[in-house]
Amino acid sequence: MSSLLSADLAAACNALGYFDSKSNKYYADANTLETVKDLIRYLRRDDETHDIRRQLGETQVLQTDLLPLLKSYWEEADLFDVLLRLIVNLTTPALILWNEQIPTEKIERNFYLRVEDHLQNYKEAFADEAIWALLSTRLGKILEIDTAQRGDENSLIIERILILIRNILYVPADVMEKRPDNDASAHDQVLWALHQSGILDIILYITSSASENAYYLHILEILSFMLREQNASELAQAALQRSQKEKLRDEAELLAIRNKEINARKKKSKVFSGTRHSRFGGTFVVKSMKSISENELIYHKPLGKLDSLNFDVDKTKPKTPKNRLPVKAAWNKRKSAFSVRLFLKEFCAEFLNGAYNTLMYHVKDNLVRAKAQAHDESYYLWAMRFFMEFNRCYKFEVKLVR
Repeated sequence: MSSLLSADLAAACNALGYFDSKSNKYYADANTLETVKDLIRYLRRDDETHDIRRQLGETQVLQTDLLPLLKSYWEEADLFDVLLRLIVNLTTPALILWNEQIPTEKIERNFYLRVEDHLQNYKEAFADEAIWALLSTRLGKILEIDTAQRGDENSLIIERILILIRNILYVPADVMEKRPDNDASAHDQVLWALHQSGILDIILYITSSASENAYYLHILEILSFMLREQNASELAQAALQRSQKEKLRDEAELLAIRNKEINARKKKSKVFSGTRHSRFGGTFVVKSMKSISENELIYHKPLGKLDSLNFDVDKTKPKTPKNRLPVKAAWNKRKSAFSVRLFLKEFCAEFLNGAYNTLMYHVKDNLVRAKAQAHDESYYLWAMRFFMEFNRCYKFEVKLVR
């Protein structure tokens, strides 16, 4: 990036306004609306390395300016609209930016990882209930308007808010976070903020309303990212008190971790204990078994059983090339915080009873008529598998089986 463009971006970010810590309010500049539009234009002219996007991430303009600006001026329609457009653009998943192909070249891969780091920081910033509360209020007001009288602008705002939710939930977990089970990760915190702000109730309303079927595919995508870390059977059995099965499983996991630590400690102590190498323990001859020559087979380790004879111990195993390695699952299953699991269980139960059949019928119709986008059938199949498993383990109802 040229120094001139970098200076322009810095000037544009500074021209947005300032935050007053005393009044706890963000004050917009006189030209804030035009400045936000300029930032959108900059992003539109971004190159293949996404240099402008990375610099905006480095300056943390979303956390320090855009979100506080949204909190303070969300009632101004024009400013809210352009702010929403910019935030949706900034939170676009890195995989979409690189045409759904993770770059293999080193420098470009570093750019990709840098964008993902910024997205993870954005996700942490969105674990704020106040942001989702104002979006929920705006979304609720628009949904109160009849579909025929809503207009294209309001429909676009609904779609952008749903895409924003999708973008935030899609952001993968930080590898360095390493949260244990029953602890609130960044994903759990965002889910809790969505729950507290009423966004999830609005999602249930949209899915249960036949007049809002234009947003069903967006909702299905949101559901898949929202529940991607959950195990359907465990989620269905979540209760205020732990069952005996859960207690035994947790004890077994703790015991396995403890044994692993003990074995690692023993192995480490053996390294520094100064014991002689097993090769000096003697040489053994295997009777009635010929070696390559006519002599009897020589083995350098004591054998309790002949079945333990193995010549592959010291051999180096052939490495599988990276392009032939088995595909790893993108999302790891983990046990979320207890409060998160409880409200997700209630959400899934309400969704099954009030919206599942309607949603799946319309989504299947769109897939059959080829009205959906590429790979949307994967979300349909995921929803069928997850919610049917949840239904079996929760309160099996035949009417929900499709």
